[in-house]
Amino acid sequence: MSSNEKNVTSYFILIPVLGTMAMIVLWVFIILGAFFASFGAPEQNVMNRSAVIERLKSIEVVAVKGEEKEVASADAEKQSTPAAEAPAVDAGAIDANAIVTATCFACHSIGLLESPKIGDKDAWNKRLEANGGMDGLVKSAIIGKGAMPARGGNAGLSDAEVKAAIEFMMK
Repeated sequence: MSSNEKNVTSYFILIPVLGTMAMIVLWVFIILGAFFASFGAPEQNVMNRSAVIERLKSIEVVAVKGEEKEVASADAEKQSTPAAEAPAVDAGAIDANAIVTATCFACHSIGLLESPKIGDKDAWNKRLEANGGMDGLVKSAIIGKGAMPARGGNAGLSDAEVKAAIEFMMK
């Protein structure tokens, strides 16, 4: 092998080695930059944390078995503060299709987590029987069932709207 061939061969070996070293140096700079950037201004972090805590105050009460006293006192606090009464909804004015589309469709269209699919009369009839009729099924939907949160996750729905949505999905 001539000396020129040895030089060419050494260049082919040197290029990947230099490329690898450059990538390692680049990653070190990225990691160090992210590390030092995370320190930020402490005042800003405090403001963000307090804002998050303020936003979460409305859902901070959790009922745990054996701690009924704390839940009862939280309920008493809620009752002592004046709350705006929800306006009565005319049953004829309820747009069940819009409610189902906005609130129920994501889970009930595909039967997510064994939820009855929209229009599956057999599945809905089983739920009716298991809950003791329409009133029991509506009550179950209002308080939440399994993975489904209360009122399907839309706390703004009235009892009549929940019932209308269930009746719409049963058709």
